[in-house]
Amino acid sequence: MGAEKNGLLPLLSYRSVLDQLSEGIIIADASLRILYCNQEGARMAGLAQAELLGSYCRDTLPVIDPLREGKAIWEDEPRLLTRALASGESGSYPHLLFLRARSGSPLPVAVSLGPVHDAEGRIVGALCRLSDRSEEFRQRRLAGEIQKRMVTGGSLERGKLRVETLFKPVEELGGDFLEAFFLHDGTLVATVADAVGHGVSASLFSMIYKALLHAAFADARKPQEVLERVNRGFCSTVSIEGFYLSAVLACLDPEAATGCAASAGHPAGLLFRPNGKGHRLRQVFQARTPMLGMSEQACFPPTSLRLEPGEFLLLASDGLFEAEGADGRPYGVEGVERFFAASGGSLEQLYDDLLGCSRAVSLKDDLSALRISCR
Repeated sequence: MGAEKNGLLPLLSYRSVLDQLSEGIIIADASLRILYCNQEGARMAGLAQAELLGSYCRDTLPVIDPLREGKAIWEDEPRLLTRALASGESGSYPHLLFLRARSGSPLPVAVSLGPVHDAEGRIVGALCRLSDRSEEFRQRRLAGEIQKRMVTGGSLERGKLRVETLFKPVEELGGDFLEAFFLHDGTLVATVADAVGHGVSASLFSMIYKALLHAAFADARKPQEVLERVNRGFCSTVSIEGFYLSAVLACLDPEAATGCAASAGHPAGLLFRPNGKGHRLRQVFQARTPMLGMSEQACFPPTSLRLEPGEFLLLASDGLFEAEGADGRPYGVEGVERFFAASGGSLEQLYDDLLGCSRAVSLKDDLSALRISCR
């Protein structure tokens, strides 16, 4: 009331107010022709406000969605904007997008879209809010680099065994984790884990798993006992309803190529044997067990392992098996079988085959895999 009495509000214009905001504000008509852009929006686009007015969003504001094959949000279907204009409700993208500014450098942005109504309540246009997330993205990339250094990359070998790994997070930070290392007595330890969800929370859970795993080996050597200790650690320290982690853990003697494995709610381990130019699935290892963090009393029955020369054990997250092909069907164990039946290809080649079947530039879920081969 005070502002109205002293005459302040009549002197203000929406332009002067919006130009002071730290967010980019874009107002467009129903054809996505830009009617207004504040100073921050122009800065983010790398253009003058006058250059943006009258242009189309697809031409001067190429906001790219990395999870939809690099398409601009103005062109992609099903568009959040289309849904917003149809329903009259606003919405936000749950992940970072990238604005290709005139400078050529992609700018990480958070995007919210909503409808604009006329005096009669009809939807006549759209309002877009862009928030610069450069610092957040820089921190996420740094955390992602740290995470990648915490997983086993490339390959390692000892005795009869050789380990090959594949780690493909969807975002800078992923919920998948894999590691292979040797204990002081020479035992090969190999594990793949997958935390529920994506992003920061899932990556933290996977790093907690790594810490608990290494601590558990101080008192245990059998995979089932190690997973029981890790599970109790999760339940007693970071138990959060709905946040769990699946894992498979294998321990093998590199000289004898024998050992055992245990799983906590994780996809099956696959054992392949040589067959002509490729490999044939010999055995599937899977047990019905809860994920880590679900129940403090959970048990994880072990499975004995013996690898003969030429055979290999494949451990992977569900990102491999649940990735959908162009026909909507999951890649599944059948897709893995088909690939290895035709060749002795690497895990990178398996990933390329998976992308080829899905006809996508990238997958929608984190993917990690670990192959233990017997020479």
